This record gives sequence, structure tokens and C-alpha cells, in this order.
Amino acid sequence: MLFKVNHTAANILCCAFFLIMVSAAGATEIIYAPINPTFGGNPNNTPGLMGTAQAQNSFAAEVQTPIETFNASLQRSILSRLASQSLNAIFGSGNQLKVGTYDTDVYTVQVIEDGLDSLTIITTDKITGETSSFAVTNGAM
Repeated sequence: MLFKVNHTAANILCCAFFLIMVSAAGATEIIYAPINPTFGGNPNNTPGLMGTAQAQNSFAAEVQTPIETFNASLQRSILSRLASQSLNAIFGSGNQLKVGTYDTDVYTVQVIEDGLDSLTIITTDKITGETSSFAVTNGAM
């Protein structure tokens, strides 16, 4: 053996090394700082967060050509006019709802008296059979 190791000296050396390392490591407070400006973070983080969100967004807005936009507007206008004509037929000249059934090419509108001064209006799509209804009380008639 070249060196005779004194175990007591080795233990003291290890303990000294450990104490030096422990004393050098200082503990500090852990402070939470939000990143998102909505929750109090730095407002300068906004462009980076927005860029990341847009990069992850897989939704693409539907782009309509001018002719598609025109056709959609025309369709809304025609449906609005049909709704106005239907309302005139249902309300009549006295602005009172009339009980009965009103047919168009696509829809059937039923005005049913429920009693207790309320009416139920049921609209049925003749093609799909889908129905939608709502109730009107005496205060709205």
C-alpha cells in the first residue's frame, strides 16, 4: 500500500466539505410572477403570447367571395320580407294575434290558444320536420 488512509481524517474532511457547501447555498423567497398580462403579468409579454396563440390556432375563418356575400345578403333580405308578410297575416290590421294555421312553401306556422291569456306559436319546417315554438302572454298580444 502506498497510502494508509485514516478513516477518521476522511470523515472529518467529508463533513467539512459538506458544511462548506451547505453554508454557501443560501435560500431565498420564491416569488410568483404571472406571465399573462391579463392576470397581472408584464404587458410587454402580450405580442409573444398572442403570436404563440395564433400559431396554435387551427381555426380558419370562412372567406366568402363577393358573389357569395351578395347572395347571403339577398337571402337574409328575402327571409326578412317573408317574415314581415307572415306577421302581417298573423296579426292582421288590428295588431292582434289571430289563432290559426298559416302555410308558406317551406314553413307551417300554428298559433294555438293555450287559455289563461297565452298563445303558443309553433313553426314547422315542411322539409325536415323540425319544429320551434315559443309562448306569448296576454301582455305581449
